[in-house]
Amino acid sequence: MGTGRNFQHYHESVELTGADLSDVMPRKAARKAKCKIELLHDDASIMHQVDSNQYDWIVSTFLCCVMPDEFQPMALEQFSRVLKPGGKFRLLEMIYSKNKEIRRRQDFFTSFVEKVYGARFDRKTVQYIEESSELDITSKRFLKDDVYLLVEGVKQGR
Repeated sequence: MGTGRNFQHYHESVELTGADLSDVMPRKAARKAKCKIELLHDDASIMHQVDSNQYDWIVSTFLCCVMPDEFQPMALEQFSRVLKPGGKFRLLEMIYSKNKEIRRRQDFFTSFVEKVYGARFDRKTVQYIEESSELDITSKRFLKDDVYLLVEGVKQGR
């Protein structure tokens, strides 16, 4: 959920649940929601406050690139657990570019980005989703250059 920056893009008729490990972010995010929202102070790799098969959608923006690799499979298991069968997910992540000029800039800022945001461009998010027994990727595309990767998919079953 972070600061709730994306909440402005949801129609007022949407019902959202936002979760963040920080106890500060839900309060900041609450100010930006124009729709009905439940805000949770919870860990995406545990989600102990959320029942199974609850959600039609999970939308995650830059969560996995700030989450250490060892926690990503746990978070994806939780995504699978809380999604209804046939539920969809959309993850936006940053990855290393194959464009030499962009990659040079990324390399220059890598230590800063990791220190300030905890983000890394070399996470294995797509690999972990592909290894999941319940989540299927339906599309992958870049939103900007070859850095901002949008991964969309579905939980098996219906």
